[in-house]
Formats: sequence, structure tokens, C-alpha cells
Amino acid sequence: MACWFRSLSRTMFRASLFALLLSSVVLARSLNTSLGSAPAMHPPAAVSSDSWFFSSRSLQLDRSRHAVAQFYRDHYVPYGKVQNHWSGSTNGCRAGKNSPEYDEATLQTLKFYRAMAGVPTDISFAEKYNGMARATALMMEAKNDLSHGPGTNWPCYTSEGKSGAGSSNLCLGCVGPSAIDAYVQDAGVEGVGHRQWALHPQQKVLGTGSSARAHALYVFGDWRPEEEVEKIRSVAWPPEGFVPYRFGLDSGYPWSYTSFAPDGDLSRAKVQMSRDGKNVSVRQEQGRKDLLVWYPAGLERATHQNNYNRPAGDVTIQVRISNVIIQGKATTVEYSVTFIDPDAVLSEEDSENTDPGIDSDADPGSEEGTDTEVQITIDPALNGPMLQAIYQGNTKLALDLLSRGADPNARYQGRWTALMYAAYYGHEDIVKELLRRGADASVQLDGWDARSMAKYRGHESIAALIGKRTQSSPVPGRRAIRPPAP
Repeated sequence: MACWFRSLSRTMFRASLFALLLSSVVLARSLNTSLGSAPAMHPPAAVSSDSWFFSSRSLQLDRSRHAVAQFYRDHYVPYGKVQNHWSGSTNGCRAGKNSPEYDEATLQTLKFYRAMAGVPTDISFAEKYNGMARATALMMEAKNDLSHGPGTNWPCYTSEGKSGAGSSNLCLGCVGPSAIDAYVQDAGVEGVGHRQWALHPQQKVLGTGSSARAHALYVFGDWRPEEEVEKIRSVAWPPEGFVPYRFGLDSGYPWSYTSFAPDGDLSRAKVQMSRDGKNVSVRQEQGRKDLLVWYPAGLERATHQNNYNRPAGDVTIQVRISNVIIQGKATTVEYSVTFIDPDAVLSEEDSENTDPGIDSDADPGSEEGTDTEVQITIDPALNGPMLQAIYQGNTKLALDLLSRGADPNARYQGRWTALMYAAYYGHEDIVKELLRRGADASVQLDGWDARSMAKYRGHESIAALIGKRTQSSPVPGRRAIRPPAP
């Protein structure tokens, strides 16, 4: 699927830049992209250190090998499977809305990349910016083109959409989480402007809007003050340390190093790369004071035919950036990126992923195994992936997420509980584990509880298990019930 998108220039409040480049690349989720021009720079709508009611929880990333692989599985993979369900249409020029689940999936994908890059992840989307982004996406889809300054003759033109176009990364042919992939990869655009805005440390409140085929990421919303992120002096992508191989093990994938040091200068810096002691040739773009971009030309091109360079083992690339000027003195920056195959890492370490808080000798179906509640530190960031795993019937993943801190009383949109999902779909092992970890079996939804759902669906053994924890509730008449996809 062709994905057309354009980005904002990187230079902060200092320059207006227009560039026109075309390229085709393979994305993390296997999308082809063609890149276009960048609009003139302008300040964000606000700079604020206020805590917002709608701010999302910050993601914390352990940089160890196994933790990065697990982080990828938990906080990246599930969100690419969420459906859009756009309610608008170019017929009648209805901007519509995206489902809350889709906007959340888009946000979580952006947070994943920011966590990997080491920049603040306590970001959120605000409806005041989402509305402009949706109006922009509608115009781009209706015109089947992209512009950061669309004219009044564009179909479905609105002033709100035009305002959003001038303040957004734009994509035609990719939406939601896939658009975030496109902005971060950013191959073919000199200066990787989309990536720069997506990973900028000062980002705080943004906006998102998807139509059926177009997306806008509003990036000039509310920014955090510089002093909040003054300790972040540089951002590299791919970042130092362990990284899933789809994010840079490719000659067509741009690497970048951004300096936020006020006295730094990268304009004459030179990049060198090596692998196993042998030089990897690079194609370096002309440097700017604050940015270096280069392509690892000596690596193999990642394609569908070679499984996107999926490595048989870990691949470590050393990066050496010489002639970096700091406070008038030349210095050298060195770091290593180790590409891993997350699936392989998790498979080889499955035997080590035991939960010390659970007695492995206890029979999960026994009174002891069912009634003994397990105390564990709750990590709300795991709740969404756990609910999705239960809904999809992935027992192994659901149990693993529970063992690592997913809340056994997690709810989808404050309504459907994890226990309800497991009972409805007949996942007995998950039901046992949820009960053992303290899931509340008495919660009701429109007269239904988990036990009555299991009974309604014919899962008598599950209904009996849950019945030990709560008073029996009758199945509410003949009313049907069906859980939404989390």
C-alpha cells in the first residue's frame, strides 16, 4: 500500500524550509512510503508545565535484552491490530471520529517509540487538536493529495482543516499506528523531519486524526518547557542498546543523531560505522548544527524476500561520530546498537520466565490454588495488552502479563472486566489465574456478572469456579450480550 506523507522541518523557530524528495522504503509494519515537502516552521500553541487530567501514564523501559523484546511484544505489536472504525465520509464531508481504542493504539505506538528513544512518554492527545487533525485527514483523503497549505478549492475544505494541515505531519495511504511507523522511519526525507517532531523531547499534548486512508499528527500543540528536558542533550535513532531489528538493520533506513546542546555543532561531524570489526559504508547527508542523518549503505537492503534482514543472532553495530563541537572543542561520540529478533529472544528465555510469587506445585484447579490470592505490584501499562490477549484467546500471553503486573481487575472503558472476557470466551486457565490474583467476581454490567456470562455461553465448569467467589446471579432474561474488542 502506498503511503504518502509530509513532515515539518526540524529547525526550531529559526528557519522555513521546503524540500521535495521521493523515495520508497519498507516500514516496520511493511508499508511502502513516498515522502514530500515540509511546511514552514512556527511555534507550538502553548508551552506549559501543567499536569493535564487526560495525560497518559509514562512508560518505563528496562534496557536489558529480554526486557526490550518483551516491551516490543507488549507495547508495540498489539496496537497494530486495532481497527480504525472511522465514522466519517468524504461523501457529505463528514470528518467523523475514530474509535477511542484506535486513538489509544496510535498514542501507545508513539509512546513506544519515544520510550525506546529515551524521551518523555507522558504525552497525550487532546480533542481540541484531534478535531483539527481529523478535519485535515478528511481534506487529504477527499483530494487524494497532500498539502500543508490547502486552498479553499480543495474538496471538504474547512479553516479548521487548513490550520491542522499547517501544524501536522501528514500521511496519505497509512493511518493510526502505521502512520506513526512512517513518521519515525522517515526514509527519503532530508533531515528526517517527521521523526524529529515525533521524538522531540518537548512534545506533551498532540492531536491525531485518521480517515480511511489519510492521517494527520498535530505536532504543534502544547510543549513542555525546555528546562524540563534540559538534561536530554542528544537523541539517537536507532537508539543505543538493544533494538528490534526492524528499526534500522537496513541500508534504506535512515539513522540520525540530534544534539540539543545549546553550544553543540554537528555541521562538520563525520559518521563511521563498523560491524564485527569491519567498516560499514555510510551515505551521510550534509550536516546541520543540531542534526546528523546517514544511511548504513553497507548493510543489506531489507525486503520481504529476505524476511527484512531477520538476524539469526544478535547484530551489533558500532557508531563513531567524530568532530562533534561542544563548547568550541572537538570531541568524539561513540555508542553501539544491538539488533535483536524479539520473538527469538523471548522463545529462548521462556523457560526462565517463572513467577516467584506463585507456588508451582499448587493445582490451579484446587481450592488452595484458586483461593490463594497473589500479591504483586500492579503495572497499569500492561492492562491493555492483557485484555487484548484474553479477547484473542492468547492464554500464554495473558498469563505472562498477569505474572508481570497486569491488574486482574482491569476493565475496558470502565465496563468489561478481564474476568468477564475470560468467562465469556471460556478461557478456564485465565479465569483460574484471575481469581487467584484477586479478581472481583461480583462486578456486574447491565445485570450480568462473569458467572452469568459463563453460564449463558455454556461454560458450566467456569461458572462453577466463579460461583465459589460470589453469590449466584441469574442470567438476565433473554437479553444477548457480546463483549467489544479491547
